[in-house]
Amino acid sequence: VYMERESYYFLLLLIAFAICIGVFWFQFNNDVATFMIINDTEVQEGHAFKGALIDAYGMSVPNKTITYHKPGYQMGTLVDTQTDENGEFFIENAQYLEDAGKDNYYGDFTFAGDDKYQGCTYIGNVTVIPN
Repeated sequence: VYMERESYYFLLLLIAFAICIGVFWFQFNNDVATFMIINDTEVQEGHAFKGALIDAYGMSVPNKTITYHKPGYQMGTLVDTQTDENGEFFIENAQYLEDAGKDNYYGDFTFAGDDKYQGCTYIGNVTVIPN
């Protein structure tokens, strides 16, 4: 069976296009990089602050666990919160501990990652200012 040259090229183009779509779909749905944004570097005692988990495509990442340290807690003591449907998480009623000194901050905000998203850690802390 003899195929016209244009049909042959069209078929090759179609196959290449299908491969490109497959690669893009795989990358978009597997091992997507993430990053975290926190809206403050300081928070007044008793007040709230928020952060967001976002993927490499600028889309929010909902319903994921964020782990962090509270003021004065020893390293190794972690607290969890969840991102909401908009990829945001809220830390309510910021604590200030009199005896914590320089450790009056929230930090080590970490998303561990899962089968679709790579993990990330927010580099920085949110210092609590006493009233």
